[in-house]
Amino acid sequence: MIKFRGFIGFIFLTTYHLLLATYCSGGVVINEFVYDADGTDSGYEWIELYNNLSNDVSITGWKIQKWSSSSQDFEDFIRISSGTYTIAAKSYFLLSQSVNFDKYSADFKYSDDDEMGNSSPQCIRLVDSFGNEMDRVAYEDTYATIVPGEGNTSAGEAASGSSLTRDPDGADTDDNAADFYENVFPTPRSSTYGSFREEGFCYAAPNPFIPAEDGTCKIIAPASCGALSATIEIYDLSGMLVKKLTGTNVWDGTNEECGKVATGNYFIIYRALKGVSKGKMTIIR
Repeated sequence: MIKFRGFIGFIFLTTYHLLLATYCSGGVVINEFVYDADGTDSGYEWIELYNNLSNDVSITGWKIQKWSSSSQDFEDFIRISSGTYTIAAKSYFLLSQSVNFDKYSADFKYSDDDEMGNSSPQCIRLVDSFGNEMDRVAYEDTYATIVPGEGNTSAGEAASGSSLTRDPDGADTDDNAADFYENVFPTPRSSTYGSFREEGFCYAAPNPFIPAEDGTCKIIAPASCGALSATIEIYDLSGMLVKKLTGTNVWDGTNEECGKVATGNYFIIYRALKGVSKGKMTIIR
């Protein structure tokens, strides 16, 4: 009987470690994040998770931890608690501070006081409810001798307002430098917009867009399209070009002559070196 129990224990532990290895080698990962927003960081930072697995995963009690230079260790940063949270298979989960929470239809709001750092050394990691590391990303050209990123590399740094994004979406080769690139057109995705990348759609955030209240909106495109040589074209229902954006994905609701665009539905075409995506949006005056 003792041998049988030992064998069962061996099978249980082996299965557990196999499952753990599956998660760690590309299950739920930190997919994209903005740590240095335009202007003030507080309230504008966000972190996007992606589930590479073919099954849903409960992430209740999971944490985002960040490296502390003072303690020379990882410390709790964000705890996904105060509710029950699941990230669907092949989908997204967006953690956001207050300002963009509603704008991006985020799944979890965390305190504006909890900020990621934007000067080296920096590293964040995702751990499950048992404290097992699921993923880690070093950035800001952090040296591996200080805190190693995956593959003993760093994801580099992102300019103010840009994000660090996996390329392609969800890719995890355990090498931060190879997996991430700087995206000048950040693409925050929540569970609400989880299918947009696979279907090649782009969209406006917020949508509907009310210029008098929102000021501007952002055109969000699939990460698979990239941001190199990107242009955004906005058409009315008759097929007439209303606005062309180059070098920015922010639109204030005006046309090429700087006049106000009328209430109605509009088509969006996002073109970049890696691909094209299409979508639609509504403007309310």
